[in-house]
Amino acid sequence: MKIQSIKIALVLMVVGLQGLSAQSLFDKYARQEEVTSVVISESMFKLFANMQLVINDPDAQAFVDLAKGISSLRVLTTSNSATAEALKEDAFSYVSSKKLMELMIVKDDESQVYFYADSGKGDRIKELLMLVTELRNVNLNGRNFETVLLSITGDLEMEKIGLLASKMNLPEELGELNRKQD
Repeated sequence: MKIQSIKIALVLMVVGLQGLSAQSLFDKYARQEEVTSVVISESMFKLFANMQLVINDPDAQAFVDLAKGISSLRVLTTSNSATAEALKEDAFSYVSSKKLMELMIVKDDESQVYFYADSGKGDRIKELLMLVTELRNVNLNGRNFETVLLSITGDLEMEKIGLLASKMNLPEELGELNRKQD
């Protein structure tokens, strides 16, 4: 009986440890058929940032500067209700286990948007996590989405996150983070 209890405890510890990593959270859902995933690696951001372009647009230059500090951008979307609920619960568990700081919550009749961050030094961010749930009336290329989970990791300046949102057509609430922080 004691050996079975120890085995169960070990299995629970391993399962619990898997929930502590954003990588494992995204890996868990990225391969599911009802989930769309996008992963942009640090190498891709470096390639973009190191392109020898003459940039006369200050916003474009700020975007290139921000891209230099990004390690990864991961996005998961689903329209499957059961998967959406599981993804939401796993995301909240991740937020709790990593003790991410709540930045902002936007709730309206069309969605609920949660922003969390893992702070770095000073006003720097190591990870920005955005969870959008209960989406209504959102259609992209013929697909409806119920839940979106986005994670940006790296050495990020908070004031440049809004620029990233506008240049990559990410949810407009990201652009409001600067105004909410002030």
